[in-house]
Amino acid sequence: MGLKEMLNKRFDELLKEAQDVLSKNGWDGQEWRSFPSEMEFNKWYASAKNLIEKSCGKSSSYCNQFDALYSEKKGNTYYMSGCIGILQAAYDDLKAGLLEDTKALITAEVFVDFIEQAEYLLKENYKLPAAVLARAVLEDSMRTICKKNNIPLSDKPKIDLMNADLVKAGVYNKNVQKQITAFAGIGNSAAHGKPDEFKEEDVKNMINYVISFNADYLK
Repeated sequence: MGLKEMLNKRFDELLKEAQDVLSKNGWDGQEWRSFPSEMEFNKWYASAKNLIEKSCGKSSSYCNQFDALYSEKKGNTYYMSGCIGILQAAYDDLKAGLLEDTKALITAEVFVDFIEQAEYLLKENYKLPAAVLARAVLEDSMRTICKKNNIPLSDKPKIDLMNADLVKAGVYNKNVQKQITAFAGIGNSAAHGKPDEFKEEDVKNMINYVISFNADYLK
């Protein structure tokens, strides 16, 4: 599962959670039969705000509106429906591809949590999922770089093809291409459940490389 798919999944989860709150409290689009509790609203709000920051950026209009509505109304649960609307708008624009070129998605910020997860998994001796996650970050990074450089992409672009196209476009050289091919191979082996084909040290090097790659090319 790529990073965008992970973000989409989280949006779906939080919107469903919000819908459950709406249904339970009888929101009819105009009035509440009963108000959501502060606990359920604040729990949902914290998760939703974190997701908007990760997908749209802390300085995005979505994040600013989300913060403003919450702060202005002092966390009044009556305004949860407005917050839900902002989250839905951010999700709609993400799915429409309108956020792909924003700073939030062309910098390493959006990848920090996933890299940290990969590092944690490796520390806990789960090298297979760590390698799969690192490969997902690398793949999404390359997809973003291709779009930034106006390189056409299929619906499900392959790393090898993106790698070759980025070299042709002069984004990086063949030495970088070889490194990416090698690390992508580790991710593929992990995804196919072949732990004997690489070592934990290989995954550690892969994670470090992805961090360095993002710093160099997602500017």
